[in-house]
Parts: sequence; structure tokens; C-alpha cells
Amino acid sequence: MNNPLAVVTTAIGTAVVTMLIGPNANQDLTDKPAVQDAVVNFGAPHPQPAPPAHHVLVPNEVTILKGGTVTFVMNGLGHGVAIYPVSKNTTRAHIAQDLCTAGPAQCAEDRAGINQFLVTDGDGRLVIDTGTNPPERFINYTPGQLLSAGAGTGVALVGSALRDDGTRTLGTEVKYRFLEDGRYLVICTNRPHTINDWMFGFVNVV
Repeated sequence: MNNPLAVVTTAIGTAVVTMLIGPNANQDLTDKPAVQDAVVNFGAPHPQPAPPAHHVLVPNEVTILKGGTVTFVMNGLGHGVAIYPVSKNTTRAHIAQDLCTAGPAQCAEDRAGINQFLVTDGDGRLVIDTGTNPPERFINYTPGQLLSAGAGTGVALVGSALRDDGTRTLGTEVKYRFLEDGRYLVICTNRPHTINDWMFGFVNVV
């Protein structure tokens, strides 16, 4: 983690897409109703669907007021969080088109997660260079990065799990306070989760 505004607390317990960039390249996608603070499930809540459908952010987009926080709650295994600013016109399709587009199963079979991908925003600006694996086991592109939790250490964050009796263990929570307005890309730093399964979302700050 590289930002003092981020707080990580770990609870101990037994615990075929159509690419549509959009009709207006200059559209401000942050112009939405906002709340003071938000919570995002990083991984589908339990009981989770079969993989890779559980590699999602729920919800995958939130809008908060400047100075507010977003708490990312880890569910399941192998996650890390990284945040990057992007242009306000950046759509989900802008990001997805720069990742593996063959579908999760084929991407996994092709071992796409080990390859280099250059992710750009709606203005064509480079946001993330994933590098290759090896040597980069996690996505941890530092230029412009606001937060990295779980990637720099090389150890994934502990996520919640479902016990045999149906109860849920607690997982790591990563809280980040956004002090500047704008649009922010949030990704899972686990390479296959983002590259193959498109595990990313957005935070709007107004």
C-alpha cells in the first residue's frame, strides 16, 4: 500500500460481450447522484456463483461525494486492490477492449494472464501496463497509482469464506478516502482475475 489515506483491516476468522464505446466520446460519466460513503463487495457475496462469475465488483460502479470513502470488502480468494484515475468519459468497454477478449475460458486456456496488456482510458492515455508474468505476479503498475493493497507484498488479501454451517467468515476490508473529484478505475491485482475475467469497476467522485 502506498497511500496514508488508505486503511486496511483484516478480520481473523475461520473465516460474448459487445464492445460499445458509447455515442459521445466527451460524455462525463461522473454526473450521477452521489452518496457520502459507499461499500463495494470485491468478489461476489456468498454464496458465490461458480467461477469465474464470482470475479466481480458488486456494485461495479459507485458515485460518492468528494472527501467520502469507499470500503472494498474482500470475498473469496486471491484478491488485491489497485486504484487509478481515468478520464471522465472512460467506459467499461474502453478498459475491457485492452484486456483478453476471447472470453474467460479461452483466456484461461491460452494463459493470457501471463502476457503484457496496455490498458488505456477514454482519452487514449495509458493507465496500466500489466507487464508480463514472470516477473510480475500481480498487476502493480505504479505511475499514477493511488492505492495498491495486496500486490506490492506479493500476498493476496484474506477474503471472506462460507463455513459448512452456512455462516460467513469476515474478510479484509480496504477503505480509501477520495479527496479529488474525477473518475477512478478499481482493479483486482490478481492478473487472471482482471485480464481474463474483467474484474474491475469504477468510483466516481463529485
